[in-house]
Amino acid sequence: METQFYVHLDFPAAACVLARLSYSPDTPHCVEVTFDLGGDHAPVMWTLGRELLRDGLSGPAGMGDVQIEPTDLPSHTLRLRLDSPHGTAELSLPGQALGDFLRRTAKAVPYGREAEMPGFLTNLDRALASMLAEPC
Repeated sequence: METQFYVHLDFPAAACVLARLSYSPDTPHCVEVTFDLGGDHAPVMWTLGRELLRDGLSGPAGMGDVQIEPTDLPSHTLRLRLDSPHGTAELSLPGQALGDFLRRTAKAVPYGREAEMPGFLTNLDRALASMLAEPC
């Protein structure tokens, strides 16, 4: 399942960016987010925890490379901070659109029941093997 909406890139430079969110029951804990920066820039993809995004709807969530929290800006606005070796980005995104998307994912795979999905352990084993095969 997918959705897309525009987010506001607040840092390092102000811009309006298209965000595409994708969810698959094959990877039930994850939401893939692709930011289309436009122009000559390649799209940027992040894999975010579905529960982290859900928790960020109501309060600060995340401690590492991904942090999300509601803001004092217009109602239902969230601030998302992404840190990578290439830099930091801070974005404002519509909480209502994210909440709607996460509710649809919960209908497909209820929270807490991800491990019951067919093929979950096979996909988990494949993902772990891929991570362990990459050099540090």
